[in-house]
Amino acid sequence: MASRINSLALALALVSSCSAFTHPTSRVVSHSNFAWKQHQSQTKVFATTLEAPVTTKEEESVMPVGWECDEEANCVQVPACDEEQCRTTLDVRIHGEWYDLSGWRKAHPAGAHWIDWYDGRDATEVMDAFHSEKGRQMYQRLPKSTPETAAALAADIEPDTSTQIAFRELREQLEKDGWWERDMVHEAKLLGIWFSLVAGSAVLAHDLPVLSSMLAALSMTNAGWLGHDYIHGVDKFSDKMRNFAG
Repeated sequence: MASRINSLALALALVSSCSAFTHPTSRVVSHSNFAWKQHQSQTKVFATTLEAPVTTKEEESVMPVGWECDEEANCVQVPACDEEQCRTTLDVRIHGEWYDLSGWRKAHPAGAHWIDWYDGRDATEVMDAFHSEKGRQMYQRLPKSTPETAAALAADIEPDTSTQIAFRELREQLEKDGWWERDMVHEAKLLGIWFSLVAGSAVLAHDLPVLSSMLAALSMTNAGWLGHDYIHGVDKFSDKMRNFAG
């Protein structure tokens, strides 16, 4: 049940990203005596390389800062510019809040490209569907976007629809009701059925090849559902079973 809800969440996330979102062609971030334009597209490159700005000592105190985060989402401020380039923000909306993920992208376990794609977009459904409870707590520690940036992005992106809000409320209620808690007895039954089909197919292969083939086909179908649950699951049991399912 949880895996199917999560699959629906992914579909809703893709629909909301592609159809409900009016994507700006560019946005300009200005600091002190320089400005840069970050082009956004599905294949955009994060941290566009620019020439480092030439500043006076008086202007150094107002130079922009960025973020650098570790794998536990503990973030510290760092200069946004070095001798060769300046780093722009990377803003993603999750449950109505805009977060600057520029410092987190490199530490993201699934790779920076997923973070980059959601720059300027809403990632609520993807966050809820494909991240563990620990991950859903970690993102709340990440730095929020500046009020100015959040306001500018909010003006360019479609607000959450009533369908999105209703789905999130349904998911939250299902989780509270225990639908995300794994029943180990039921898991043992499912694995037992799969193993019985495989064993039966092997035993009957020589004497009853047709029946053996049917059992093998059923075992592969069963394995497909088990693999789906364990590969896409976000609990500790799925973590242990993922390599087996793969």
